[in-house]
Amino acid sequence: MTLAITALLSILGVVVGAFLQNYLARQNNEAKQLLESRNQAYIDFFEAVSLLVSAQRLGNREQKLEQLARLTHAKTRICMFGEESVVRQLATFWEAGATLETESEILAFTRFVLDIRKSLGLKDKNFLNVEVSQLLFAINPSRH
Repeated sequence: MTLAITALLSILGVVVGAFLQNYLARQNNEAKQLLESRNQAYIDFFEAVSLLVSAQRLGNREQKLEQLARLTHAKTRICMFGEESVVRQLATFWEAGATLETESEILAFTRFVLDIRKSLGLKDKNFLNVEVSQLLFAINPSRH
């Protein structure tokens, strides 16, 4: 009798273990796919912004329209896959004008970048808006 119970418990342990492993693997895969979708949306957004600014400076209307479409697509994916704080910062940047021409727009964009870094798990200490603005735009906005 105890041999049968031991065998039954062993089989039950294997079955439960297999189900648990499958469940955890699926959860891990979904989290990985979400992170990949977020990363690609962020990369596409920044690439479109860079190319759009370049097209605007060169006066290339066709390329400007193409990059606006790419930017809208990336922005939509950020709204779908991004963390709440990142979506909020994107909205703040857009409300500020989203042209990267004024200090308030640059600071909003900088906060957007910092929130993306935070959402990706980067724990920055003393990583300030001024340094990011300096790196991205070669300017020194006043501290806010």
